Amino acid sequence: MDEWITVKEAARLRNCTERNILRLVQKEELKAKREGHRWLIFKESLEQTSEESPNMSEVSSILKTQLQEKDKQIERFQKQLEEKDEQIKNLQDTLAEAGHRHDTVIMQMTKLLEYHQQPFWRKLFQRKQLPHPVEDTTINEVKAKKNEL
Repeated sequence: MDEWITVKEAARLRNCTERNILRLVQKEELKAKREGHRWLIFKESLEQTSEESPNMSEVSSILKTQLQEKDKQIERFQKQLEEKDEQIKNLQDTLAEAGHRHDTVIMQMTKLLEYHQQPFWRKLFQRKQLPHPVEDTTINEVKAKKNEL
């Protein structure tokens, strides 16, 4: 005897949503027909597909495996992020040192320029010596000064 059931009944029997039943109909995994505006599902085709459907324990084991793989990926990404943070810190320190060297050179050049802009007679009669080079402080001293502020 051909027994046709509604999508709602099929969903209840399969313990899934009506939308899933309609997807199975669309994939032609369930035998179905349309009467008016609603679908009817052939009950025997529903039972056949339920026997073929994967067991919940199989699905959960697959999901657990995928979850473990994702956890491993997250750990790898966290390690990469830590490495990148360390690289950024090293580059920032290098940049700070370069900036300090740049400032020192600019200060020395400014003093020399001031000396050379004096009139020749002042240089000749005052016998002023070349300016002393700017004291080169280490980057650690600069950092210590910044921390004091």
